[in-house]
Amino acid sequence: MKIIIAGAGIGGMALAALLRRRGVTAELYERAANFDHSGYMLGLYPIGARVLHGLDLIDDFFATSERMETYTVCNGHGQEIHSYELGQMLDGFGYSGGIMRGELLTLLRKRCEDVPLHFGTSVTGFEQAGDKVEVKLSDGSTNRCDLLVGADGIHSAIRRQLAGELPDHETGWGCWVWIVRDTRRPPTAVVEHWGAGRFLGLYPIKGGLGVVAATPTRIMGPNAVGGDGARVKAHFAVLGEGIADVMAALPDDLGQTFWWQLSDVRAKSWHQGHVALLGDAACAFLPTAGVGASMALESAAVLDDELGRTDARFLPGALARYEMRRKPRADSFQDDSRKLASMMMIESTELSWGRDQLMKFYTLDMLAKTIAQSLAKPI
Repeated sequence: MKIIIAGAGIGGMALAALLRRRGVTAELYERAANFDHSGYMLGLYPIGARVLHGLDLIDDFFATSERMETYTVCNGHGQEIHSYELGQMLDGFGYSGGIMRGELLTLLRKRCEDVPLHFGTSVTGFEQAGDKVEVKLSDGSTNRCDLLVGADGIHSAIRRQLAGELPDHETGWGCWVWIVRDTRRPPTAVVEHWGAGRFLGLYPIKGGLGVVAATPTRIMGPNAVGGDGARVKAHFAVLGEGIADVMAALPDDLGQTFWWQLSDVRAKSWHQGHVALLGDAACAFLPTAGVGASMALESAAVLDDELGRTDARFLPGALARYEMRRKPRADSFQDDSRKLASMMMIESTELSWGRDQLMKFYTLDMLAKTIAQSLAKPI
């Protein structure tokens, strides 16, 4: 079976690695020129990290990530509202850690050393004829395969051809992302500051912290502030002196940071004929619950599982089973991420205060209901 994967992100690379383990070599096309710009952080829950066991990469993950042990929510003045022990939910299921996206891609690439990977080339479209797919590439050439997997992200060209233009679910917020090294903060603590019109998250990675500073786009987005980091620092200063060290690490030139427009999208169907969607191309996630990478790894594992029990003649049935196993679960995680976003991203001072009072009584299971329930469920 010849397989082409559009996109060499977490989902695409994981699928290629899983296929290779079974002796199937896929061909990858990635629009980026290299992996140099894959430098923001992400978290992996046990539901995603366990896929690395099957690739014999779990020890490498332990070595390149930082364990997440506590989760603390503070108000808009830096005062603690509630602190949670993550082990209460995760113990018994596996390891949860923070890692740089580039580090995770490097790990996955170790299992794809002989897999053809074409940087600087994207899949722009396709045509299905019988049981074959003619793939159109950005360099003007074409390729043929039995299966095309669209793992080309939230703005997927594959999804657009399958389903047309789908509206993004917009929060109206975006975030600046940067890394702080050599911090003296507790290395395993996740800390979030929920202010009015401001959100600041501190996430452990090996040797430092990943920082997310979110705010309404119209106020502090790239078009509003240009490249002026000083304006962003001033905007977040009201969160208190406790964040002075991480805000000082924000570059004055915002061109050195990563801007993330906080939106997502949901495909109505994940497959058609001999074409399937994977990762953000199928169901993109807001970062509020931190599940995007875990979901991509899970989906890659399920797709590989279904492909391992069929051949090219029966691909449509295998892809239908893949969608049945994955779409409801991914949609429920996306719903959780959206609900968390509505709690975190509040502009009104009064509503923010009311939210803070309610948070004093929230359990971890209430905050992350779908994650808690999913840990023991089969996929």
